[in-house]
Amino acid sequence: MHEKILLIGSGFIGNKLVPKLAERGYGMAVICIETGHDITDRRQVLDVVQNFPGKKIILMAAVADLNIFEASPAYGLDVNMGGFINVALACSLHHKKLYFISTCCVYGNTQDLPSSEDSSTRPAEIYASCKLASECIIDGLNKSYGLEYVILRIATTYGPTMRSALAPAVFIDQIRQGRPITIHGDGTQTRTMTYIDDEVEGIASAINSAAHNTIINVSTQEELSVLEMARVIAEEMGRADHPVTFIADRETQTRKEQIDASKAYALCGWKAKWTFREGIRETLRWMGYGSPREELKSKD
Repeated sequence: MHEKILLIGSGFIGNKLVPKLAERGYGMAVICIETGHDITDRRQVLDVVQNFPGKKIILMAAVADLNIFEASPAYGLDVNMGGFINVALACSLHHKKLYFISTCCVYGNTQDLPSSEDSSTRPAEIYASCKLASECIIDGLNKSYGLEYVILRIATTYGPTMRSALAPAVFIDQIRQGRPITIHGDGTQTRTMTYIDDEVEGIASAINSAAHNTIINVSTQEELSVLEMARVIAEEMGRADHPVTFIADRETQTRKEQIDASKAYALCGWKAKWTFREGIRETLRWMGYGSPREELKSKD
């Protein structure tokens, strides 16, 4: 009988993760708002986790959009902290192993570059702060009550069906509508944007590995400035000369993101394979831009 895994949350990454883990022979169950489940309801969470026949629980549900946080900080905190506590507590009480989907944004404006799992953390905004606080709670539950866990610090993920608020989606939409690309600040801030296929493969590899009570970065090691990202997207859309407008910088801005993902390779045999240009090209094909969909070079 296949091992069963419960995924709490769905969305962009979760929708791709379920079939990927099923391919590896896991029996998958998913609960989320769409299935009538609310992680802020402690009794409901405790009942679901207690009655789930498998040992592995993946917590992906979270408010990740900073615009939503800005509009309703109480809602964001209720889900990202209150909901997290409910799931972590349930896993601790019922002896489940928690795979917590955190974020590389916890490194924020650290001076430790490239950032490994042992680097200092200086989150620059509330979403990352919630994730880091959750990581601390997991560590405490492990030390006091024996909670088993793996924390996966994933990179910002893009690709087909990505959230419209992500920078690549915004840039594509602006070019499509003939509007200038808008970049906060001077555009020299860097990011390790990771293609969806890579991210899902990395998460699945960690879950399928012997990794235990540890933190793992799941990110490409390709670092690009936001201005470079915009240039690649414009070139791939045949608009290399598309205008760029620089607007006010965000107060909560990470200036340099450089991630060391060597631990993921050492423990899980995984490393990112897609370049940003390749990922954008495939995303644009999916959206109907350019030539008919064709196979890119093998990523195996």
